[in-house]
Amino acid sequence: MIEYQLLAPIKYPLANKFYRAHKARGKASGDDIVWIARDNSSFIAAARLSQIVQQYWLLTGVHVENTYRGQGIASKLIKNLVTPHNQVYTFSLSPLRGFYRQLGFIELTINDLPCELAQRFNAYQQQGRDIIAMIKK
Repeated sequence: MIEYQLLAPIKYPLANKFYRAHKARGKASGDDIVWIARDNSSFIAAARLSQIVQQYWLLTGVHVENTYRGQGIASKLIKNLVTPHNQVYTFSLSPLRGFYRQLGFIELTINDLPCELAQRFNAYQQQGRDIIAMIKK
């Protein structure tokens, strides 16, 4: 049975171990909000919100173990993360556009992003990432 839980900051090293084990980008830090999914005692998915300059929430680090994909796990983690917040941004991989749209995110242009997020978005694109900016209001 899959269980979902908000992870206490003291347990963020466990989330980071999950990310490393699956070669997923990202690392949870003390200011993040992290939700995980477990099957028995094993982490099978994680997602986090990072606060950018205490004004903006950025959804990052959404990763589901390959054998658990397609079961709605990422959707449930994202809903748990974004529900308490008025607006959440994400930089989605372009092929996941439809997935995020189903969750209520809408696509933005770089001109629609706050300066702090636009700078970050530009940096990621310059690294060669095929991403789009989106927001959930």
